[in-house]
Amino acid sequence: MEARSRHATRSVLSPRHTRGLSAALLALILLCGGRVSAQAPASEVDQLKALLRRSSEALADIYDYRGTLMKRERFGDELMGQTMEFKFSRPFKVYVKYVEPYPGREIIYIRGANRNKVRAHKGAVPDIPVSLSPFRRIAMEGNHHPITSFGLESMLRIAARNIRKAIAKGDASLHLSDGGIVLGEPTWRIDMQNKTGGRHMTVRGSENLWELARRVGQDMYVILHHNDEVDSPRDIGPGQRVFVPHYYGSRGEFFFSKRTHVMIKAVTWDHRGKLYESYEFKGLELNPGLDARDFDYRNEDYDFVLP
Repeated sequence: MEARSRHATRSVLSPRHTRGLSAALLALILLCGGRVSAQAPASEVDQLKALLRRSSEALADIYDYRGTLMKRERFGDELMGQTMEFKFSRPFKVYVKYVEPYPGREIIYIRGANRNKVRAHKGAVPDIPVSLSPFRRIAMEGNHHPITSFGLESMLRIAARNIRKAIAKGDASLHLSDGGIVLGEPTWRIDMQNKTGGRHMTVRGSENLWELARRVGQDMYVILHHNDEVDSPRDIGPGQRVFVPHYYGSRGEFFFSKRTHVMIKAVTWDHRGKLYESYEFKGLELNPGLDARDFDYRNEDYDFVLP
């Protein structure tokens, strides 16, 4: 516990974060209009890469965190909003309590525990605790991403992968600017505009959409969203042609806290130009010192019905 507490109290502003990204250089970019084109000189593109790298390094120094997640996700023609309080700890533990639209619903997922299943209860009568595969329809209902992808690192990984792809391919527009105050934090902002389009891939054997997504390197729900004839991840068959977008979205806005360097908000539009999803991490407490009790369904502060 002594070693654990030292890690928990480490500052997210460690000296190595001063490498690779100069505030003066970023300010110079902002004075020049904040534009960082994928075709721009390497010195300008390097500033954007450095911001992503600095954010990744900041997350590496965060052992646990808690706060409120406000998200909006598109399902067909419906844009669904959800608000939830959460706790997260390494190596991968998640506790979620819904505020809306399912007040009282609680979920706990600990990688490697409970046979890698989600433990949940719906917060309404009959309120029976259940264990579910995080990838099954009932666990994925109302979610673009499984709980196994929850958190700040996953959000940054998706954005950074697409930004770096755009830089490498030179087929997108990128802009770096002052993002103003977002969720109470002064921010940097990255705007990304991608070319729409993709390719058709052939389903192999008994492959489902999760497996195809891993093979082609694209998010499963992004593929599902852009194939109207596919109703679920298992609604595909051998030899079927599936459209896979080149990029996660056609447009993105990403906000990074200047204080902690953590990306706290991400907004993405789909390849039809509609708002696809928005994630905002509000009231973040970094390294608060969470322990095993925070991820134990028997915690008396939680409302799991015990056997």
